[in-house]
Order: sequence, then C-alpha cells, then structure tokens
Amino acid sequence: MINSRLESWEILKKVFTNKAFSNVLLNEVSNKTIDEKFKNLIFAIVHGTITYKIYLDYLTSKLIDNRKTPLEIQILLWMSLYQIRFLEAIPSYAIVNEAVQIARKINPKFTGLVNACLQKVLRDKDKFFEVKINHSDRKLCVENGYPWFLFEKISQSYGTDIARKLCLDSTQRPPISVRVNTLLCTTEKLLAAYQFEFGLQLSSVKNCLIADRAIVKSELYSSGKITIQDPASILVGETLQPTLNSKVLDMCSAPGGKLTHLAAIMNNTGKLIAYELNENKIKLIKQNIDRLNVQNVELHVGDSRLINYNETFDYVLLDAPCSGFGVLKRKPEIKFNNVDQKSLSEIVKLQAELLTTAYVSLKVGGEMVYSTCTINADENFMQIKKFVNKYPEMKIIFEKQIFGYEDNTDGFYICKLIKESKKV
Repeated sequence: MINSRLESWEILKKVFTNKAFSNVLLNEVSNKTIDEKFKNLIFAIVHGTITYKIYLDYLTSKLIDNRKTPLEIQILLWMSLYQIRFLEAIPSYAIVNEAVQIARKINPKFTGLVNACLQKVLRDKDKFFEVKINHSDRKLCVENGYPWFLFEKISQSYGTDIARKLCLDSTQRPPISVRVNTLLCTTEKLLAAYQFEFGLQLSSVKNCLIADRAIVKSELYSSGKITIQDPASILVGETLQPTLNSKVLDMCSAPGGKLTHLAAIMNNTGKLIAYELNENKIKLIKQNIDRLNVQNVELHVGDSRLINYNETFDYVLLDAPCSGFGVLKRKPEIKFNNVDQKSLSEIVKLQAELLTTAYVSLKVGGEMVYSTCTINADENFMQIKKFVNKYPEMKIIFEKQIFGYEDNTDGFYICKLIKESKKV
C-alpha cells in the first residue's frame, strides 16, 4: 500500500531541490492505480505545502535553526505543519506519528527533533500559528505565502489594493474548466448530455464550461470533445478570431491549447503554422492535435525568433514565454523560481525579440495577439508600449489585463493589434 505522506515528501523534495514542477509530478501520481483518497491526500499536501511555503518557513523558524537543519527535514516539518494547520479532518497525532516514521527513514538522527518540534506545536496550536509582524502588508504576505518582492512590484504598477487582492487570491483553488471542441461537438449538445454527470455550468467565456468533479479521465476528454483550458486562456483565441481559410502563425504553441482552439475557430480550414522551441513538448502538442481532430496544423520544432518566411501571415499569435505570475494558483513553485530581477529582465528581452519577429511576419492589414499568463507590467502593457513606439504602424485595438481574482481564473494579459500601412 502506498504511503501518501512519504510520496508527498519525495515530490516536495524534487520541487525544492531540483526546481521540478509539481503539476508534472502530480500528473504521474494521477496515472497510478491507487485509491482516490490516497491521491487526494498527496495532491492536498504537495500543493498546499508549496502554496504556503513562505508561511511554513516562518513557522519552522520558531522551532529550528534552518542553517543547521537539513532541507529534507525542513520539508518534512513544512508538510506536517501544513497538515496540522489546514487539513483539520486529519487527527494531529496521526500527522506527528507519520512524520516521525518518515524522519526515521530519511535521517534517523533527526527523529527526536521532529517529534519534539511537532509536540511543541500541538501544545499551543492557536498561538503557534500566529504571524507576529507589525507591518500589515508584510504580515498578509507571510500568512498567504506570497513573495514580498512580487507584492511590491504589483503595488508599484497597479496599486496596493490590487496587490492585496492578488495575494489573497493566490491561495485559492481554481475550478475545473474545459473548452468544448467545436470541431466535434457543440456546447449546447454537450451540456444537454453531460450536465448532471459532471456538474457542468456555462462560464462567461464562449464554449467554456466549468465542471464540479474530475473530468480528465472521462470518455468526453479521451474522445476529444473537450480539452482542459482556463477561461482566460480561451479568451486569447477568441480575441484573435482568425477567419476561415486564413494563414495563421502560432509562435510558441506548447502545450497546444490555444493552437487547437485557433484550429476550431477556423473549422480546420486555412493553414496554421506552429512553432515550438522545446522538442520535448512536441509529443504533447501532437497528442492534443490528434485527440481533438485538428487537421490544418503544420508543426515545426525551432526558435520562432529565426522564422524567415518570404510570405507573411494574416494572423499571428504570440503567447509569449513569461514569468507565469498569473498561474500561481496552479503552479505555486513559480513564486520561488522566477522572482529575481535578472531572470525577469532576460524574459522581457526575449519577449521583445519575439515581438519583432511577429511584426515582420504579419502582413499589412493583418492582426496579431500578444498574450502572457503573468500580471507583471514590464512583460505586459509596458512591453507593448515599447513595441508600438518602435513600430508606429502597429495599432492597439484591444487590451486587457486579467488579474485572476475577478472570476477565479488564471491571470492573463491579452493585447490585439493591427498592422497598418506605413505613412510616407
């Protein structure tokens, strides 16, 4: 029988030591033939511990000297504290006993320390979990596991009120949202046939449904009638809205959600030229193309900055690589991997280079969408401001920053532009 907590610890160790992505590791768990209750506990512990890591680190500093305590033991304490604080249905003694057993396996020298620390927590739980910081916004950030660097950055760009809302929103669990694949089914027919089985409801975005239970292993998904996609992500394709029989360039196409959506909007007509730099992701894109019955895509492995077509495109989608601060609810480890200024500057430079290629590839009169799944102004409206200053014939016709707290979606920036003739 699987040990859910040991499995959780092993996943967390990979995330915190190797910068592995928890969603990828949890997908592997999802595919294992184990009881759903064990899977659910692993998901809860892993996602929760990463989400609240900053808070849990603050709490463990009351118990240990983290400079003298191995990271593997700190991870064990973080996940144990998370369970005691947030998974109230689990008896505290069971959490402590399991932690002691895991400590005995991973580093027996620290078994006594782990037991003593957790027993101390149980003696005065309410007081222990308090955050004693006089600065109200810093206190809010610690309690919600939110990086202070990011809070300050958002405050400078959009104001403190929005930063506070984003901080609170970052701990929410987004709903299961799906895009109806109109190449195979209509939203009306699908809703009529499956509404009660999956608790389906219409969202505010066209062809997007919200489910209240797991749907990814259903026949609906495997047959290609739906694909998992956030409403904000679906809005990207809806905004570009390529016409039938047009020629479209998708510059950064993995994992293929927006690409296959464009194909559906075009009803498999015209031509979709898709690029993806990471060869390892091509297999996933192909799987999605095949599952969703997409037939008008020409897929290339390569750096789309180096595209050199003699002819230009009617439409261009640049869903750019970004810091990902809009998807913290789904990938909370982004809080630790993308918050230094150097990496952000490199991302901004890459986006600018990709935008130049998008400009060159777009025909006069053509339309393009630039999108990111971040709320960082430097990558969004500031990036586009520099772009249209450099190329005055590019005119903004739609621009929207979705923060994610509005309807519990991902955070997204979407900007649609048209290329006008150069003025002589």
